[in-house]
Amino acid sequence: MLAVGDSTDVEIIFNTGHYTSRVNKSASIICNAPGMAPSLNIIAIPTSSPESLSVFRVSPPAVSLDSLRPEQQSNPWEYDFVVHNVSSEDLDLKLVSIPYEFLKVDVPSGSIKPGHDKTIKVKVDQNVADQIFSKSFTLEASDSTKTRLTVPISKAMRWGPTSTSP
Repeated sequence: MLAVGDSTDVEIIFNTGHYTSRVNKSASIICNAPGMAPSLNIIAIPTSSPESLSVFRVSPPAVSLDSLRPEQQSNPWEYDFVVHNVSSEDLDLKLVSIPYEFLKVDVPSGSIKPGHDKTIKVKVDQNVADQIFSKSFTLEASDSTKTRLTVPISKAMRWGPTSTSP
């Protein structure tokens, strides 16, 4: 329950995993405050493969942190994602969605020339070692349709000390 004038974050998760064509979804917040309750409409056109995008590609297209466990990496909490411009125009990228509590995503400034790459640095919060999660970050290109690509990052195993309750 929120007090008058208080606020909170609300996480809405929409997984396009089983959709193959355009999909519309909505979410509403129900409250007892006077006036209109806020709502969100999501329109997505899932692609069967990130490699089919005609504007830019990200490699790797997804990351499972379980395959990159800390003891197997020299720097287990930092990952590089390469963005390749496959369009015929210069592209600028911006970050439009990120789970702020888990990831820090550094998108380099400046345009990516056609046929060229830029590297995005992602730092994972070390406090998630004992957690299981499925999160993502979303990039938007400066092309005429504002092409977006969401990169999933997941962890299905606990591989750190677990917290205990008193």
